Amino acid sequence: MPDLTIEVIFQDIKKVVSEAIVVGFFDDVRPLKGVAGQIDWLLCGSLSRLLLKNKLRGSLGDVALISARHKIPAQKIFMVGLGSRSSFSFATVRTAARIAAASVVGAGASSMALEYISPHDTSLDACISALREGLQEGVGAGRLAVSLLAPDQPAFEQISQLVTERIA
Repeated sequence: MPDLTIEVIFQDIKKVVSEAIVVGFFDDVRPLKGVAGQIDWLLCGSLSRLLLKNKLRGSLGDVALISARHKIPAQKIFMVGLGSRSSFSFATVRTAARIAAASVVGAGASSMALEYISPHDTSLDACISALREGLQEGVGAGRLAVSLLAPDQPAFEQISQLVTERIA
């Protein structure tokens, strides 16, 4: 049985303490948005250069491990492709979460911060369920502490309540 813990945080990416940061990115959204865009800025466009050189496309299943170069407290940055924004769904959330958790655990890390991204106009509860299921599948028999990065204060409060209810 997987050893998985999830906490929700609302914090500046430069202050997040974790062994790994996982950022999702779409194959049809440029420039990079959200935490991926912030990290790209901190790394002077390193993530964008990978995309421009076609080393990554953003297809569902694409994964890249990048050094944080001491720009953020995490040692590793994982970029995980999410496919196209228009086809982003609960199934995508579950698959991407599974890939992220398996990649982080496979790299020997036991903690990660993960940007919360949800499909448009969907149930927050269903998205949290898909995320948790994917993380559990990816952890396997391993151990992982996940800090879920909320995009804003209202989302932090809603997500925190749902995560707490699901644990209780």
